[in-house]
Amino acid sequence: MQVAIIGAGPRGLAVAERLINLDDSDNQLDVQIFDPYAIGGRVWDPTIKQNNLFLMNTVIDQVTLFNDDSIENGGKPFSGPSLFQWLTTEAPNFIAQHPEFDSAYASEILQLTHTGDFATRGIMGIYAAWFFEWLKRRVKGNQTLNYTKQTVADLVKIGTKFQVTLGDGTQILADQVVMALGHADDELTSEEADFKAFADEHHLPYIGPTHPSEADLSGLTENNRVIIRGLGLSFFDYLAALSIGKGGTFVRDDSGELIYQPSGHEPHIIAGSRGGFPLHARGVNEKDTSELYQPTFFTLPALEALRAAGDGKMSYEAFESLVVKELTYKHLLNRINSGQSNLTYDQSEALKVALLTSGDLNATAAEFGLSDIPSLDIDLVRNPARDLPNDADYRTWVLSYLAADIADARLGNKSAPFAGAFDILRDMRDRVRYVVEHDYFSVDDYEKFLTKFRPLDVLVSVGPPLLRVEQLRALIKAGIVDITASQIKVTTEDGQFVARDSRQQEYRGNALVEARLGATNMAIAVNPILVNLRDKGTLVSPTLMRQDGTSWTLGAANIDRQTLEVIDANGDHIPNLYLYGIPVEGKKWFGTVIPRPGVNTVILREGAVIAQRILENL
Repeated sequence: MQVAIIGAGPRGLAVAERLINLDDSDNQLDVQIFDPYAIGGRVWDPTIKQNNLFLMNTVIDQVTLFNDDSIENGGKPFSGPSLFQWLTTEAPNFIAQHPEFDSAYASEILQLTHTGDFATRGIMGIYAAWFFEWLKRRVKGNQTLNYTKQTVADLVKIGTKFQVTLGDGTQILADQVVMALGHADDELTSEEADFKAFADEHHLPYIGPTHPSEADLSGLTENNRVIIRGLGLSFFDYLAALSIGKGGTFVRDDSGELIYQPSGHEPHIIAGSRGGFPLHARGVNEKDTSELYQPTFFTLPALEALRAAGDGKMSYEAFESLVVKELTYKHLLNRINSGQSNLTYDQSEALKVALLTSGDLNATAAEFGLSDIPSLDIDLVRNPARDLPNDADYRTWVLSYLAADIADARLGNKSAPFAGAFDILRDMRDRVRYVVEHDYFSVDDYEKFLTKFRPLDVLVSVGPPLLRVEQLRALIKAGIVDITASQIKVTTEDGQFVARDSRQQEYRGNALVEARLGATNMAIAVNPILVNLRDKGTLVSPTLMRQDGTSWTLGAANIDRQTLEVIDANGDHIPNLYLYGIPVEGKKWFGTVIPRPGVNTVILREGAVIAQRILENL
């Protein structure tokens, strides 16, 4: 049997590992992995220079590529070192034996000594390279495992097989194909195309949506005022590249506050987004490798009850209320347990009991007199500047806001009133995936879920390491960065880019950066295999009908959520053709994670599903 895996990132490696280690037949099994990037995939490729600058946003103790006994129906596990364990055992010798990796990585691993450290992305790629070598040593006599550094441009079904066409025109036949794909590049939107044309005409730098590690920032100097649209993870990458990457350094003063020492080569940065606020800093890690928060209110029976109350469908409002109740409960517990609460021990214990049966947690806390810090107001979380007077100095307010976020995150991802509450969303994602994959929502409510819950979840639980938020604040204080208010709108006037925001602030720049990756949208994807399969009707985005008879189309490709088989334009399953990863985001929920040990992690779980279905045909 010939198996083609398209994508050498964690998803592709997860399928390959299960195929090699679960195969107990005497039949021939040939596994071929294709990727234009190094083993580990595009995001983690250590041969891309800037990947030795950009940080992962998961601590090294919570990263693995090994299938363990937590994986539901995953088959016999073959455990191995987490990223942290590998760094402290195998990594030094492996890097020494591979001079193709930048020497900076050898220095970095000596600094990664604590479980709560954040590695650069290239380190993850080197870990993946080591994992692939480990897997190759496990190949049996009736198996082969190879990797080809090539793009897969097309895929054609021929009888029961698939003709796989590589970027150089080479064609091979495969019995089974797994598309383990990451973020696809997209066509520019009309607005982006206009910006690019304007930039070309006026000889201005313009960087469209792309991976920051691949963006050419060499032309951005102290002579540029760069408008950055986006305040998510890509923004923090650009922030590092345009400060540290330009020769600047960060140091701590006697009080421990981070100070930026400029090189003089940094451009001035004006950054904003529609929401208007940077992602919250990740709380300093206090959790063990596989430790997950266990919800008190956001439970499967509670969700089932809400579904039953809605005649088989749960309203989005009921879902969000339950999520917010869980966040509020954790927030209140952290306040009570902080040691700084104004309540006595007996009052605190009584309040904890009362909260378990409360219909309004904040009101119950107020009745008991808990008043040491503000309550968790979800609308204020979404818009922290909601109550800011129009005449307030926005820069001063932003510095204060970031200082509060930093101070809270330092208290830890279990203990902090806000960061500790926000972090539980990461631990509850499998419960949310269950809700999505079992169709708890009507079409109308699922649309609300994607448009309302997704940005909230990203804002509070997908943030960068605390260090990056400290660096942002230091750069603002140093006069290198300005953060606009919400609803940034960029226009072109008098040969410049002009940004305006909801507080009528105006900023002029001579460069524009789109700090985001391409959207998950099959209609505008430019990845050759997605384009060709889309044009043939093999990959199609599902159209959903609202209650009022109107329709909307997901950007994701259609698959069977349980088997991960592709469903084509006719609604037919395509046997032996599998797709998982970013192109199905929206059909599935939140697959943009790195595998974590001991938590039935989704990438390894789904990789095992695919591999075992393939092996059934061997």
